[in-house]
Amino acid sequence: MGRTSDAKDRLIAAAMELMYTRGYHAVGVQEICVQAGVNKGSFYHFFPSKQALVLTVIETYAQDIQQVWQEAMTASSPVLDRMQQMFEATYEAHRILVERYGHMLGCPIGNFAIELSSLDELVRQKLWETFNGWTGVIEHMLREAAAEGEWSAVEVATTAQTLIAYFEGVLLLAKTGNDPRVVQQLARGAGYLVEAACNGRLKSS
Repeated sequence: MGRTSDAKDRLIAAAMELMYTRGYHAVGVQEICVQAGVNKGSFYHFFPSKQALVLTVIETYAQDIQQVWQEAMTASSPVLDRMQQMFEATYEAHRILVERYGHMLGCPIGNFAIELSSLDELVRQKLWETFNGWTGVIEHMLREAAAEGEWSAVEVATTAQTLIAYFEGVLLLAKTGNDPRVVQQLARGAGYLVEAACNGRLKSS
């Protein structure tokens, strides 16, 4: 039996790194193939287009980051501690990336959203699904916490989406300031948002 080719996985890994560090439009198919050690003909065997590849890249990043959210939000600790854990895990990941690349890269999903969401409808939909998936993890945590009496009733969907928006905003600020410590410094703001929701100050329009 012949050895199974890992060419597709290498293409995805190469695209993830190149598109994350440089952006979608700055990277061509040929460059991805060279980094992956795969010929261009094989690329089109696995992906009919560069768009198809970036959708796979987004899906892979989305699952990886959602796993971090899942681990943090299902921890056996108070809600504020869970949010702190998510921000600490994010800070540590970006600290390592800064050591490797020399600058803050930001959220890969947020980067794609800024660059592509107004240009490609399929990509926009995939990005929106990604954010909704992360929101769902927080919603589940908030419902459980309310059921256990840790928090008073909150507008779960609005609060969860607000927390995702805050998370993305923090990463954008950290990227702009080229400093992952911004993620640590602003972690407590997520707790303020939850507390505001519980006190009835966070209202949907």
